[in-house]
Amino acid sequence: MATDRTATATAEALGVIRLLASEIGPRRPCSAAERRAGEALSSHLRERGLDPHLEEHRGYSTFAAPYGLLFGVALAGGLLQRRAPRAGGAIAAIASLLAALEGDLRLTPVSRLLSRRPTANLVASIGPTATPRQRVCLVGHMDSTRYGLLFHPAAVRHLELLTAIPGASALALAAHPLLRRLPGGGGVVRRAALAGLAFSLLVLAERELRGDDVPGASDNASGTAVAMQLAAECAARPLAHTRVDLLITTCEESGLLGAQAYARGPRERIDGTLFLNFDTVGGDVPLTYIEREGTTVPRSASSRLVAHLEQIAGDRPELGLQPAPGTPGLPTDATVMMARGEEAVTLLAQGDSVPHYHQMTDTYENVHPPTVERTLETGRELLTRLDREVSAAT
Repeated sequence: MATDRTATATAEALGVIRLLASEIGPRRPCSAAERRAGEALSSHLRERGLDPHLEEHRGYSTFAAPYGLLFGVALAGGLLQRRAPRAGGAIAAIASLLAALEGDLRLTPVSRLLSRRPTANLVASIGPTATPRQRVCLVGHMDSTRYGLLFHPAAVRHLELLTAIPGASALALAAHPLLRRLPGGGGVVRRAALAGLAFSLLVLAERELRGDDVPGASDNASGTAVAMQLAAECAARPLAHTRVDLLITTCEESGLLGAQAYARGPRERIDGTLFLNFDTVGGDVPLTYIEREGTTVPRSASSRLVAHLEQIAGDRPELGLQPAPGTPGLPTDATVMMARGEEAVTLLAQGDSVPHYHQMTDTYENVHPPTVERTLETGRELLTRLDREVSAAT
């Protein structure tokens, strides 16, 4: 499948992956390494003819910050219920509501309150050769995550269930003042909910206290590299009627904070924009496009983008592109845009599982170059078709 052009493009992308995962290493949100990554990527883009800049926002280093706080409050409310059922239920209800808002991603008051540390998204824009008719934003995230037993290969297969336990438990405690009127007084439900919250808090604590920051080669140096390479190609050969933006976020792994900060920015770069998100595209597994994302409220990917990807899959079987009903269990930067009513889709490499997902083995040496190449070609093909479509409409 590779031509000289695609081989060169893949080599460029692999160089960015090596820079992030091997030379810089783990890039925890809001860390000095994350900042170095942003500066290094900016220099790389300037060498490729773009004019990037770092856009400041504030964040925190781990998703345990808001959820540990909220589920700890819910647990305290549940324990209080033996002496003060209504007060304990109210506390649990407030914590449950705030956790639901965090997961919904439209309003995230706790995240806004906790975001105190400086960080910066990397952004750039490439204008078309003729009148702009549409805007496409290529998205990846530069930060990496932290390993913990929550992401052990045996646990990852049940990640969706594990992440649902604390929210369901907090909700059950909030409903206990009603449940206690039923035969049996809801005691079994309350004890199960308390156990569920205690278990979830222990899992979060284990990750923070015993876990290690991972190199993040596939997740998500690979997605960052693909988005940057496609942007560089557009800078060298601009599309006819499509403005192409580049957004490399920070703090994705701590709560999608970079994408949220970008979404709060100027409306002209958000409203009506098509967001194409690349996340974890370095594994030796099929390349998929995600049909639904989100936790509190699952949301559908853009029907327009999905229709194009379906056509690409049919026309280009060598790409091995196929649909997937969801992510391994967590939302992505695209979920933030979907929550605000914008059109978005995520490309993610996954089979029965995601190789090296949030593991210490997520290294440059374990990246599968053919998958990176297929992702580049899929993104290139999608951009071409979108521009051709809007050009024909004018």
